Amino acid sequence: MMNEEKLLTVARYLEGDMELQEKEGFAVQLEADAELQQLVAEYNNIHQTLKMKIAPSVEDKNVQVTLETLNKQYFNSADLIKDLPAEQRADVPVAKLSIAPYLKWMSIAAVLVIGLLIWAPWSASLYEKYGISKEMSVAERGADQPNSLEKAAALYNAKDYAGARKILQPMYMETPQNTLLAYYFAITLVETGKEAEARTVFLKLYNGESVFKYDAAYYTALSFLKQENEKDARTWLEKIPEGTANYTQAQELISKLK
Repeated sequence: MMNEEKLLTVARYLEGDMELQEKEGFAVQLEADAELQQLVAEYNNIHQTLKMKIAPSVEDKNVQVTLETLNKQYFNSADLIKDLPAEQRADVPVAKLSIAPYLKWMSIAAVLVIGLLIWAPWSASLYEKYGISKEMSVAERGADQPNSLEKAAALYNAKDYAGARKILQPMYMETPQNTLLAYYFAITLVETGKEAEARTVFLKLYNGESVFKYDAAYYTALSFLKQENEKDARTWLEKIPEGTANYTQAQELISKLK
């Protein structure tokens, strides 16, 4: 079953628009299909969220009136065969088909697709949402050619973390006591899937007395969160004291962890 078809089937099942036999068959399928179970959960979540948070606007009411008007109208097969020769028209039964069910499920499908894009967990992870949006900045060097650190900063700020890491890594190896260098190098490690290596660098910063001490703690937490390790993420978030730059954000993130 295509994903769109599953969406419609889930909607019909939850909205009570299935005959008993079809509903029983779907219930059996639901028990063995993890994707269907996920869609059911997401549909219920989206449905409830829309109920709570979206009040109908004037435009919404106008659309509703239009749909209700259309639902009262019919497609008459006579309209479709009027151009046929008389002898052929006589053999074609005239029937009226309500478009209401099609409008209903087309609307539900649209809401589901939009809702899944907006509220689905894959649209924005906690790691992405709570990352520190801070650009890497270095001292200006006037009209001189940019040095390696400036090149790395340009790549970092363009979110080319792999490119920035290639430049920062040998520089860090040469001068690990440079805390600014260490901090941004560690972030590039997290962003390129080397979370364990990043934590080694962050730990040195946290155990020191630089201005990056609690930034390092916060990003250590994020590195665990990126690996879906909420327990250790919480442990590191709790190390961030009140009055520091990331305290409020850390507390908010703690409240979202299980």
